[in-house]
Amino acid sequence: MNHTRKARREFLRRLCCVAAGGGAAALIPQLRMLGTALAASSSTAAFGDYRALVCVYLQGGNDSWNLLVPFDAARFNVYTASRSGTYDAVTNNIGLGLTLPTGAQVAAQKVIDGNDASSTTNQYFLHPNLPEMTALFNQQKLAFLVNVGTLVKPITMADYNASAANHPAQLFSHSDQTAQWNQAASVATGRPGWGGLCAEKLTALGANLSSSPTIPLAISISGSNRFEIGANSVPYQMSPNGLAALSGVCNPTCSGGANSNGARDAALNNLLAETYASDFAGEYNKVFANARALYATLGTDLPPLSSTYVPANTWPNTNNNALAAQLKSVATMINLSKSKDYASRQIYFVQLGGFDLHSGFYSGNTGHAALLTQVSQALDAFYAAMVSFGLQDQVTLFTASDFARTLQSNGSGSDHAWGSVQMVLGGAVNGGKLYSDGGGPIAGFPNQALNAPNNFARGQIIPGIGVEQYAATLARWMGVTSPTDLGGMFPNLAHFSSSNLGFVS
Repeated sequence: MNHTRKARREFLRRLCCVAAGGGAAALIPQLRMLGTALAASSSTAAFGDYRALVCVYLQGGNDSWNLLVPFDAARFNVYTASRSGTYDAVTNNIGLGLTLPTGAQVAAQKVIDGNDASSTTNQYFLHPNLPEMTALFNQQKLAFLVNVGTLVKPITMADYNASAANHPAQLFSHSDQTAQWNQAASVATGRPGWGGLCAEKLTALGANLSSSPTIPLAISISGSNRFEIGANSVPYQMSPNGLAALSGVCNPTCSGGANSNGARDAALNNLLAETYASDFAGEYNKVFANARALYATLGTDLPPLSSTYVPANTWPNTNNNALAAQLKSVATMINLSKSKDYASRQIYFVQLGGFDLHSGFYSGNTGHAALLTQVSQALDAFYAAMVSFGLQDQVTLFTASDFARTLQSNGSGSDHAWGSVQMVLGGAVNGGKLYSDGGGPIAGFPNQALNAPNNFARGQIIPGIGVEQYAATLARWMGVTSPTDLGGMFPNLAHFSSSNLGFVS
């Protein structure tokens, strides 16, 4: 083995899976976080099974109070009044409100909350564009987390008004609330993401089974994100289309005698073998080297070079459904990783934008209904892929979003709010149920009246479940169970009475 190859392997030995596949330049803003690399474990994994966690981020603030709606007349009437009346689909007059129309479609979307024995309060319906989610809920593979949001601690409106220290800073701000959701810590926004911290802890526990190079535990199909940034690592980034090869060089070695690609390859390897005085240049060099080595390991098994591990079930048109394209790539990578024992734990991130609907709420292909169609079809296809691989019990998908929207219409859409509804999907999910009690003073499906005690004037609802509780439950399922470890990942968790909400086991 020549000097340059030894040097590259030395880079890989010292680094924790931090490269962006085929796009190292995308990580330039994050390189400052790589001062010390997390050592990859070569020991036998401490886990006897494979598990993956998939975060689906609905960017912009999903109007989730139209995702799940009370079916009983009393609460539906409150919902209708707070949503400013019913939208008129014939005249396309949104000025009448945001309430979903009733009728045969609503009856077909009816679900029963398995956590509530009362027939007067346990009936709901899902948005008519979520038929796949209705079916999965009724199959007990899907659960809803109701009224979850960023919290410093459990509070009521009286607590909110008593002190600014009782609630997160910069409520209703996209950037701040996105950061707090991704950190699962309603504190200063400089913290790492909880997905990245979870991946680092799982690595330390022996979840990474590969070497030379190590296959990363945190993988993004949607570019850079705070959720997967750890204390000493950043996520490996992949395209929904697979891994892209470098142009004009060998990938990773040359054959067929001397050629210009070989000359460029030799020059590139010499650059990667250099020692750089600048930390910036040195870290970029390491990221680039690791990206290239990972391409050599993964590239021949992934699109566009191979379809061996691509799920064979039916998917929506990925040209028209960006979320489906991302989740298909996740499914492929999960199948490959499990088949080749690259890791016993992995964390994935995908994202769908367009939910910041201050206007155009009912605007055809860009409106809320169209977005929910993409979500429902993409999640359904992903779950079917997991079933085809026999991995449905080992993969859990969950949604997150900046916040919910105001119950009250602004005339053409809805504005920034707080507590929201989130979905959790998988064979390990205790599904067919609503989870709406975080152990604090606010429990149950919220009172949606605009003048309810814990609602602001336009229907911004104070959460009853903290993001920390939601995230800690998922981290526990992945294998991070030590109270000390959980406390380090979620600094506000001690303020809540429960760190395990029981929606996955």
